[in-house]
Parts: sequence; C-alpha cells; structure tokens
Amino acid sequence: MMIAAAANENSMSALIPDTFEKAAGIMLFDLETDQPPQFVTENLAQHIIDAQCEALLCGFIYDAQFFEAIAQAGVTRYLAGEMTVEEAVAAMDAYQLSMIPDYVGGPGCSGHGHEHHHDDCDGDCDACQHSE
Repeated sequence: MMIAAAANENSMSALIPDTFEKAAGIMLFDLETDQPPQFVTENLAQHIIDAQCEALLCGFIYDAQFFEAIAQAGVTRYLAGEMTVEEAVAAMDAYQLSMIPDYVGGPGCSGHGHEHHHDDCDGDCDACQHSE
C-alpha cells in the first residue's frame, strides 16, 4: 500500500505539520516493502497520483487545486497534523485518524475551526451532504 505523508524531512520520525502547506515536501513509501521512502518537494499532487498512493497523511489542506487533484484520483486524506509519520501510520492502521473531506474554506466540512460529529446529525446536514 503506497502512502504519502506531508513532512519536513524524509524520516519516519519527522513531524507532520498542522497544515499541509507548512510541509517542505512529501514522503512516498510502500507499507508492504522495505524500499526507502522517496522525498519530493515539487509537483506534489502529481507525484502522489503517479505513485498510486492510497492515502495522504497530513494537516489541514488549504490549497483547493491540490485537494481537488488528489481527491479526484481517489486518494484518501487523513488528518495527522502534529504526529510523527510513524505515529500517523500506526494510527491509520488502527482506524484512529479522521478523514479530511474537504479543503479549508471549501463547500464541505473541512473540520477546521469546528467540531462536527456525524452522529449528531445522522448524516442529514449540509456538511455531510457535500462530503459524501
């Protein structure tokens, strides 16, 4: 399973910033092999798509164009800001990370600046309608 993680260095102990845009680049790695991670700093969305990543571990995303590109490619975005890459992978494997359904300021529920629990609305609120 190919994963991308927003980070400032190519290390599993690197901290994932609280927003995607604060990261120096992304680590691309396969959870099923011992291949060393690749670290890229340009054309991030294209690298994620070309590597066929299934998930991106990052902080909140403000860049609408980046968000739309990876969302259309079917990349699941997980909120992992302020965690190390290693902690985020473990939390993802344990189903403990929240998905990022939209970019901050987008039409859906980005989760930034408020708490929205889908149990509270039974999936029948405007934010839930946009994020499905």
